[in-house]
Amino acid sequence: MRQASIRGTLAIAFALLLLGAGQATAQRVFVDACVNESNPKFEIEACTRVIEIWGAETVGIAWAFYHRGNASVAQENYDRAILDYDAAIKLKPDHAHAYADRGLAYFGKGAFERAIEDYDQAIRLDPTYPATYQDRCYSLAILGHAERALADCNKALAMSPKDPIFLDSRGYAYLRLGEMDKALADYKAALRGHPFFDTALFGSAIAYAAKGDRAQAAHELKAARSINPKIDQQMKRVRLTAPAGL
Repeated sequence: MRQASIRGTLAIAFALLLLGAGQATAQRVFVDACVNESNPKFEIEACTRVIEIWGAETVGIAWAFYHRGNASVAQENYDRAILDYDAAIKLKPDHAHAYADRGLAYFGKGAFERAIEDYDQAIRLDPTYPATYQDRCYSLAILGHAERALADCNKALAMSPKDPIFLDSRGYAYLRLGEMDKALADYKAALRGHPFFDTALFGSAIAYAAKGDRAQAAHELKAARSINPKIDQQMKRVRLTAPAGL
C-alpha cells in the first residue's frame, strides 16, 4: 500500500534472520508472496502461512499482519483488515503505517471520525509522510471541517506539490467550503496529472454546475461515468451527489 517496496525489503530481511539456514530457501517463497504478491487472495494465504510458521505472538512478525491487512483492504474486507492492523499494532505499538492504513479501513466502513483518530496517531508517530495528511484532509472535509481539512491538504501538497490525489482532495475541501473557482483549479491540476481521474471529473461537474455552467457540468459527469459506472454511488458515500437533472 504505502512505500511497499521499502517496507517489503525490510520485512524480507527480518524474516530471513528468523529462518534457520536449512529453511531459508524453502520459506522465503511465503515471505516474498506476503510482501510482493499482487493478487490479494494469494497474498493473504502467504501472509497467513508466514504467521503460522513464526507464531502470531512473534514481535517481529507485525509486518505480516500489516501486509495481510492491506490485502484485505484491497478486497474491501475492512473488518478483517482492522483485526490484522490491530495485531500489527499490538506487536509494534509505534507502527505508524498500520495506524494510517487502519484509518483507511475505517474510512472504507464509513467510520470517518474513527479513521481520523488513527490518522492523528499515525501523524504523531511519523509526521513526515504526506499521504496521511491527505487522508485526514479528506475525512475532515467529509465531516464538514473544511478549514482544518485544507491545512492538512496544504501540508501534503507542500511535500508533494503535483500529486493528483492530493490535489483532488483539496479540491473536495474547497467544494465543501463553497469556493468553486479554487476547487476547479485543483481539479484541473489533478486531471493534468491523471486525465482519467473519475472523482476529479465528478467534483469538477459539481463546481461547474454551482457556477451555472450546466453544459460543462454534464460533459464532466459523462466522462466520470464512462470511466467509472459506479461513481455516483461511490461519491454519495462521501456526501457528494450530482446536480438534479444531470
